[in-house]
Amino acid sequence: NDLTGRVSFAEMAYLVWRGELPPEPHARMLDAILVNQCEHAFSPSSAACRFVTSGGVPLHVGVAGGLLALGSLHGTADRPAALFKEALARMDREGLTLEETARRVAGEARREGRRLPGYHHAQHIVDPRTARLLELADAYGVAGRHVAMARAIEAATEEFWGRRIYLNGPGAVGAICMDMGFDLDLIKGVYLLSRIVGLVAHTYEEMHRERGWRASTNAPIVQPLDLELQKPEFYDGPPERTLPPERTPVPAPGAGGGGGAGR
Repeated sequence: NDLTGRVSFAEMAYLVWRGELPPEPHARMLDAILVNQCEHAFSPSSAACRFVTSGGVPLHVGVAGGLLALGSLHGTADRPAALFKEALARMDREGLTLEETARRVAGEARREGRRLPGYHHAQHIVDPRTARLLELADAYGVAGRHVAMARAIEAATEEFWGRRIYLNGPGAVGAICMDMGFDLDLIKGVYLLSRIVGLVAHTYEEMHRERGWRASTNAPIVQPLDLELQKPEFYDGPPERTLPPERTPVPAPGAGGGGGAGR
């Protein structure tokens, strides 16, 4: 009861996970991550929860179906976090520079035909979520060695792929959470907590808007993984709006102004 009404949900999650209330920059950054990753239209997890729900199950079962689709190729913030952690350990162990380490990591992945977890996105060339997360990590003073390594590896990909392989949203989350001191399993938990918001919405809509048997050709939308379905001819939700003027940007710590998750 002492916490209720006095700390944000992001601060409470941090406290329960790590045993202490977060520093103000960490509270703001965690809150930003939870907002940033909570919904991504039609992805494997949202498609999974919709297909499960179309069989006539309750909301929690549909949401669970979506969570089960978060594996090594989707919702992978923990895997890039492990990549950055090992790269930094290698840099220290072998006495390399940041750029030398990034080139070795990128070059070895390319030669061996391996994916770089946290880079590229099946539905984007440049993941639009990444720049905003990194901007805030810089502004809040959270970005550290892991974010620097993530950026260096991205830059190094051009030499070995002939084009830049961009850091994606979960990759940015992995780097930022590592710089905030989260371990790998908790980083997966951060992603799960965030995305469950969107999965509840997809499951609820499937229960109340669709006819069931999602794969049936009688349904108006048969293929749920295409971002084309965000086009106006398919979307019939609330119209596009701008934030009210009073919703001004939250200032970075030390930039003046009041409010914020840590106050």
